[in-house]
Amino acid sequence: NGEWYQLYQIGFGGIPGRPAGDGPDGHSLWPAFTNVPNEFLEAYFPLRIVKYETIADSGGPGLHRGGNGLSMGYQFLEPGEISIHDDRWLTHPWGVNGGLPGQRSNKLMVRSDGKTEWMHSKCDRVKVAAGDTLYFNTWGGGGWGDPLERESARVALDTQRGLVTTDGARRYGVVLTAELLVDESATKDLRRKMAAQRGSVELFDFGGTVEELKARCQADTTLQPPKTPVFQKWVTRSAGESV
Repeated sequence: NGEWYQLYQIGFGGIPGRPAGDGPDGHSLWPAFTNVPNEFLEAYFPLRIVKYETIADSGGPGLHRGGNGLSMGYQFLEPGEISIHDDRWLTHPWGVNGGLPGQRSNKLMVRSDGKTEWMHSKCDRVKVAAGDTLYFNTWGGGGWGDPLERESARVALDTQRGLVTTDGARRYGVVLTAELLVDESATKDLRRKMAAQRGSVELFDFGGTVEELKARCQADTTLQPPKTPVFQKWVTRSAGESV
């Protein structure tokens, strides 16, 4: 009907694990920020929220687990434009004190005709049509401390809550039964093997150097690696000289 709408959304991701405990899942990086309820969005804007859930295993394993990111699906009911200004698509949220890095963010556009397109983390005025759906997947926080030292019962509880998968539990050296209970004997053996193969833990785990991440960027993300900026030398100019 020609009515104009503008929506500004902040993506909530995983908070890093801390010395005091796990990082919160799907949380704002800024204090006192809260999410806009999905029911409000659907009532006042021409869109539907078709997905809103934690991304299992996106938080980095650690003695204290990094928080999981969120996957939020926006289905547009009218044509319009969107802009994305996000980060952590190339580099991982760091793991600290033996913790492992968190999962990177990504954005997937599924067009109404079924075609898919991975979006850049920073893009402006992208045209969308009615029926297009944007899946906005945020980053997971890095883990803190050695994941092999996390209580196996806590890993099992995270799995029962859908925050960690059974495969993800093995990154902590924890083997689970079909009932998602800890197999104590298998867990002890796996943790011993993992500790021997790994050796000493690192203070920081970046998930690879920048050059390594750029080398495998297209394989990991489908996007071309960013170009390294070339900075020009400063030029001294006298007062009043035009540039």
